[in-house]
Amino acid sequence: MTRKKEGLRERRRRETRQEIRAAALRLAGEHGFDKVTVEMITTEADVSHRTFFNYFSTKEAAVVQAPPKLPDEEVDAFAALGPAHPREILADLTALLLRDIAEQPPRRDEFHATFALAREHPPVLAAMLAGFGAFERYLAGIVATRTGQRAEDEAPRLIAALAMTALKTGMESWVAEDPKDENDSPMPYVERVMTLLRTLLGH
Repeated sequence: MTRKKEGLRERRRRETRQEIRAAALRLAGEHGFDKVTVEMITTEADVSHRTFFNYFSTKEAAVVQAPPKLPDEEVDAFAALGPAHPREILADLTALLLRDIAEQPPRRDEFHATFALAREHPPVLAAMLAGFGAFERYLAGIVATRTGQRAEDEAPRLIAALAMTALKTGMESWVAEDPKDENDSPMPYVERVMTLLRTLLGH
């Protein structure tokens, strides 16, 4: 599927979010996370306090890189495929996540910095886990739309949890590596984990 071209407003929102996050991570590296304030982040990113809080609720949230929501047209196409065996739905969901990573590749240096902060600061870890949890519930809702179930039903929640576990495991392996190119793609790592998951499920 060809992804719908990003509009100017959407691109600017994505860029602003990225600028704020980069500023927060940069300041954390320079001064230590405990000494960083929202005011310092807004000054560094050249945005207002109001703009900051339009994107993030806390400074902890600003350094956490939770997965972004998937494009509406791709979610609609996934849902339109209709009910199928859970393994097939899981495969389609993981393919959707891989496609999103390919379209919007994350930066290894920023993920590495975020994971390091999460290990050292419990509030950052809590914000990271909350972000991943919210995304997992979002995925369960997408699966439920396809299967005709409720998002809180067991099958959508389990499929979403498996896809999310594979995604997190692959990203963690990617961050743990130390290649010369810090901006390389996590795709091979996530693909490897998802292939292993399909093997474990006998598919």
